[in-house]
Amino acid sequence: MGNDDFEYRDMGLAEASAGALGVNHIRAVNPDAAPPWQSADLDFDFLYVVRGTATLETSAGESHKLAEGTTVVVPPRLPRRLTITCDDFEAVRITAPAIFTTTTHAAVPPLSIDGGEVIISHETPDEYVRGNGPREYFLYRDLGTREPTDNRIHIHIVRATEPGPGTGWHYHTMAQWFLIIGGNSVITVEGREPEPLNIGDAMCVGVGPQMRHNVIDFTGDYAVLEMCIPAIYETIATGAPAGASG
Repeated sequence: MGNDDFEYRDMGLAEASAGALGVNHIRAVNPDAAPPWQSADLDFDFLYVVRGTATLETSAGESHKLAEGTTVVVPPRLPRRLTITCDDFEAVRITAPAIFTTTTHAAVPPLSIDGGEVIISHETPDEYVRGNGPREYFLYRDLGTREPTDNRIHIHIVRATEPGPGTGWHYHTMAQWFLIIGGNSVITVEGREPEPLNIGDAMCVGVGPQMRHNVIDFTGDYAVLEMCIPAIYETIATGAPAGASG
């Protein structure tokens, strides 16, 4: 990644986080190219496969098959090589910081001194757990980002189990970024008009009671890739703001 074999769609997180985090939707435009060995000067490097297949190799001798729904957390500065094995590979990459240096290596480089292991999560039913209380109509899949970030970042996938009228008005003690990966819904954030959400749409919602919101009319196949900062947080139910339409 980080070369002319991919095209990139900036999904707006760099601006929202003042450069602390970046999110790009990447698409392979030259899938038959020989992939280089690379290392990235990053504190956090996360990949979610939207479509297609690939193989991720690391200088630690690991080899991982990636498919639609697979997620990967790569340790800081670990040299790796991503070989695309299809014609339509797409992924979402989340990095900290948003702007970083990528080094290309002519051969397999020595193992990074930072250590750590690649964390892989595959899209399987047993990776999901049902929510509690008012969230029992959602299934949650933890993507393993809490431990490597010392509870700074939590990323999970949330899937609806049935169509629903809404989550109810609430706010969080964390800021969140999310990407719609299935179905559709409508979100109303306090002070804003209702916003339809469809596959490929992304949004940031800030922290605290001034960011009350309600997700309504979600379909039975509604699903989001959601990043929460910090990883430990509360969700507080509230009443609807005066004049709210959703």
